[in-house]
Amino acid sequence: MRHPDLARRPRLHWLLALAAMAAGSAACAEPVTCESLTPRNERREITCVLKAPAAAQRFRFKAHFSGSHDDTTAALKLTLDGAPLACDPGSKTYLEAEDGDVTLECRFSIAPGGSATRGVRALLSWHHAEYTRFELVSE
Repeated sequence: MRHPDLARRPRLHWLLALAAMAAGSAACAEPVTCESLTPRNERREITCVLKAPAAAQRFRFKAHFSGSHDDTTAALKLTLDGAPLACDPGSKTYLEAEDGDVTLECRFSIAPGGSATRGVRALLSWHHAEYTRFELVSE
């Protein structure tokens, strides 16, 4: 006869592994609070509050669109604490005449210091596409 605890062990190991993965992903992510303000026509403003990093930290902001075609345009501009934010080389902040599902992307770094929180504001504008979502992740 099997001991009752042995019958539960595989399930317990699975649950412990799942909890460890969740704790690991939460530890890697910086606390981010974002608000997508009411869209106006083909424009959207997204504001995010980030916990100021203890060391320089990289982030990636992505805006997703669908239904893009030959007369579509889209642009992305970011600010950090009210000042223009320069995107890293390789970022894509403008698109024109691309077909299908497309994205705009800005990779940037935030240096430590200043206030306990930092404000990132993204301004999106587009023509002849459908905005679907955004994401802001730490890298």
